[in-house]
Amino acid sequence: MTKSTVGCRQSTVRVLLALLIFTGACGKKGDPQAPLPRGPNAVSDLSAEQEGDDAVLTFTFPDRLLTGAPLTDLQAIEVYRVLHPSPSLTGPVRAGSSQGGQTGTGVVALPGALERRAATNARLAEEAFYQAAEKIATLALSEIAERTRGASVVYRDPLSPLLAQENEPQPLAYAVISVRRGGSRSPLSNIVILEPDVAPEAPVLLPALAAEGRVCIEWLPAQKDVLGRPVEVGGYEVYRRILPEEEYERPLNAKPVVALSYVDAGAPYGVPLVYTVRAVLAKNPKVEGLAAEELALLYRDIYPPGAPSRLDALSEGNRVRLVWTPVDAPDLAGYLVFRAEGSGEPERLTKEPAADPFFTDEAVGQGKRYRYTVRAIDRAGNQSASSPEAVAEPF
Repeated sequence: MTKSTVGCRQSTVRVLLALLIFTGACGKKGDPQAPLPRGPNAVSDLSAEQEGDDAVLTFTFPDRLLTGAPLTDLQAIEVYRVLHPSPSLTGPVRAGSSQGGQTGTGVVALPGALERRAATNARLAEEAFYQAAEKIATLALSEIAERTRGASVVYRDPLSPLLAQENEPQPLAYAVISVRRGGSRSPLSNIVILEPDVAPEAPVLLPALAAEGRVCIEWLPAQKDVLGRPVEVGGYEVYRRILPEEEYERPLNAKPVVALSYVDAGAPYGVPLVYTVRAVLAKNPKVEGLAAEELALLYRDIYPPGAPSRLDALSEGNRVRLVWTPVDAPDLAGYLVFRAEGSGEPERLTKEPAADPFFTDEAVGQGKRYRYTVRAIDRAGNQSASSPEAVAEPF
């Protein structure tokens, strides 16, 4: 080895030592960090159901960023639809473990490799969805507000144009994304599949028949679907709402009504009621048809309770004790007691309805003849007929 070679090597070692000392003095630096995500968090609870000839999409109002911070500048929600989606398009994206280690092939997986692979698969799945999808709506803030019900956003996609083009209904895939002011977009939501069918037409409601404690709803059957073809109906769902409520809740009936009538035994008195009825498909009861034109009525309590069937008047010196059979009525408010002296007209003795089936008249005179009757009264003020008359002559 020549002297010049040794000198060059010593010079190189001194340079490397100097670099190591400089690096140690500056402190250790970590791995480069990815920038914080700026987009909204992805919707994860999108659901789709068919109602009449609409696909009804429901999801929680987006209110968070990917970082977990509040989303305060939502600009729009975009709705996407895919016709005839392939299984690979809607299948779950495979995720991996975050731990490093040896794979089954003997290759050592670096920490984070599986996450990067999963993120790549998710990105590729999103790209495949966007390539096959059609953006069917961009909901601005004003439209989002109109479609918000409680904490959920509800969007209706009309299916009639699609169903009219198909010999047989085909599956549909839906997804949504959120967009911030400035254009930052959320990841794709969960993808939902809807297998639509041609819904029945609306039945025709007949005038309601109101009676004590019940309202009878009757209708003419739905005989065709919304495309005008004969349809086999599996039953009917009956809905009721109370004004000023705008939305119907669950059907009144636990299962589809096969008959063409329904008795609503839980209808409340004294409030405006609105009814509608929908037919369901026999082959797919989850598909409800168009709603019947609404039927509104004010269900008033005009039905008096029954009269006491027996009244006894017992003279006890300077008072008369009255006892009668109680009345069984769910809205009973009490009893009204009437007294007539001699052949005179009856006068009411009880200022307020008596709660119990007995009463003592202490404003009587000895040697006089009194005639008593009792009426039941309900909370709506309806009075029953009079009980049988009872006579007393205090002594």
